Amino acid sequence: MAKHSEKYRMNNNYHKSLHKDTTSASIQLIELINDPSLIGEVGQLLKEYGNYMYGELGLIAGKETFFKELKNFPGPGYLPPSGTFEVVKVGGIVAGCVGIKKFDEESCEMKRMYIRPAYRGKGIGRLLCGHVIEWCLKSMYRRILLDTNAEMKEAVLLYHKCGFREIAPYCINENDHPVYMEYTL
Repeated sequence: MAKHSEKYRMNNNYHKSLHKDTTSASIQLIELINDPSLIGEVGQLLKEYGNYMYGELGLIAGKETFFKELKNFPGPGYLPPSGTFEVVKVGGIVAGCVGIKKFDEESCEMKRMYIRPAYRGKGIGRLLCGHVIEWCLKSMYRRILLDTNAEMKEAVLLYHKCGFREIAPYCINENDHPVYMEYTL
């Protein structure tokens, strides 16, 4: 574990990477299970994410499953000890989120990473990725998986910067340009 922790420390500039107008003092990282009153706001945020994916980007596959899952959000997959769902508030406003779900005995999946457009480019995505890595280092998992789409250029770039690498498909993503990635802990 020491080797993995050292790798993480070398890449752990997440709080330092926050944009100057997004100070650490104005940011709250909240585990959804600790504040269930946020479920409605996060549900709205995820609807925005769905509209972004299936409206603005024109993705097709997965739409029905995404909105079906949203009706039962957060669902048991995002509960400790095998998962979690994190929310970022900036100045009291929900700005972004990310979930972690168990994939198999040694792997989890990073899901539903979304930052509202007004908060992009301020280091919040990097902060969330760093938190996911930190959470997973304390868990039973040996790797973090994710699937995304090439149309989400900023997200793919962020994941690369945070130490994820592209891998062969590990799940079904029927969109035209899927990207599969992993981070080995």
